[in-house]
Amino acid sequence: MTQFCAVVLLAGSAAWGGPAVVKGERLVFHFVASEMANLTFELDAMAGMSGADGSAYRRLWSRELRWDREDDRQLDRWKDLRLAHRGSGPSGKMAPKVGWPPNYAGFYGQELGLDQDVRIAGFQARSVKDYGKRLGRVLEAREADGLVSVVKHFGGRFGDFWAGEGKRLTEPKAEGFARLVRERGVLALAERFVVFTEAELPRRHGVWFYLIAHPTRIGKDTMATQMQSHAPVELLDEERPEDKLGVIVHELVHHFYDRAPLARHMGLMEEFRGLEPEWRMAAYSYLNEAVATAAGVLVERRLRTDAEFIRWAANPRNVYGQPWISALGTATYPLVERCLGGECGLFSGGFAGRYLAAVDGALGTRVRHPHFRLASRILVLGNGALAGASRLFRERVPSIMHATGWEQLARFPELPVVMLAVEGEQAEMLRRIGPGRDVTVLIGPTAAAVEQEVERFALPPFP
Repeated sequence: MTQFCAVVLLAGSAAWGGPAVVKGERLVFHFVASEMANLTFELDAMAGMSGADGSAYRRLWSRELRWDREDDRQLDRWKDLRLAHRGSGPSGKMAPKVGWPPNYAGFYGQELGLDQDVRIAGFQARSVKDYGKRLGRVLEAREADGLVSVVKHFGGRFGDFWAGEGKRLTEPKAEGFARLVRERGVLALAERFVVFTEAELPRRHGVWFYLIAHPTRIGKDTMATQMQSHAPVELLDEERPEDKLGVIVHELVHHFYDRAPLARHMGLMEEFRGLEPEWRMAAYSYLNEAVATAAGVLVERRLRTDAEFIRWAANPRNVYGQPWISALGTATYPLVERCLGGECGLFSGGFAGRYLAAVDGALGTRVRHPHFRLASRILVLGNGALAGASRLFRERVPSIMHATGWEQLARFPELPVVMLAVEGEQAEMLRRIGPGRDVTVLIGPTAAAVEQEVERFALPPFP
């Protein structure tokens, strides 16, 4: 077993103070280059506990950090300890019953709230001892001690990587992000989004961005995500702050959207329900992403010349990788920009109707495409042999909210339903679904044939 070296896991003054902190009237941005944040992020990624590409970090350890059988055992232990509390937290059962699925995570009771608290403990810890203290506030002592033990096992070798490469790849970029935010007015833009979304935040609300060193030689699939007021951001070797600032603000605006009052969210949903377009539920489902994408676009406007921005925006994949979100974000950002100037807010000034008009203008006939209509949907199966077709449908037909199972019909009585069936099952399934539902039926003589039907249905509407 590798002995843990007694090193201080703190990336200098730029990690927790100094030039990597930017203060505004409402918000305080912290750009953090932290060894502990990087190590716990990598362990979660390799254990499949996050959306990051764990195989890339596993290759890094196997090729350069002397992975062995004991490492396999320790990673399994990490995964078992992390899974023990995943899904804990409030269930959301006290939330009001609604016909449409609300388009923000907070409504659903933060089912992964404890999981997020554990991840945040790793991000914020300045040392192994500090990590244990932070875990002790949210976990039982046995679980906290177990996670600390795994960190100690990997810490010595990771400390070598951090000292030789990780620190060099993140610390200067932390300072670069802070400088860019100051010079281009990005913090002021973010504060206007706080007003636009009516986010309930404490004054001088702190937001932490943890820069994760992802070696380009290992892979190029990176991510950024928001957990409460904390966001890990993977960076490739050659990536500059300019390359990721729009992504960071996109994720941050999701946090603001989530923190708007429940009554305002419910009122907005009812406003959408009262409007006319038959595709209004799909447009509402995408609203959170559209607003966040608009924020990213407005950041890009601040980073580029007019000519550069026009070229950048002409490629939809620059705006967002998912084509519906890209199209709606591009359509929405001029409206959002006017609202930030005082014309309206997310919940005021007729924003819902104006947003639907922008969507209609951007998508044209695509507003009637079945993929758009199924932005939020429930999928039900005729039998267990169709599990493969179900996974394929979820992977290939994009959505904002996807629920599988008959019990979801009662939870969301107005959602469109996708029915996967082998011939002979459809009559009973339609009876169980009941009248008046919007139902898409994909059927075949065998489970393999149903998968082929899913493949055909999944052909993309965008070139």
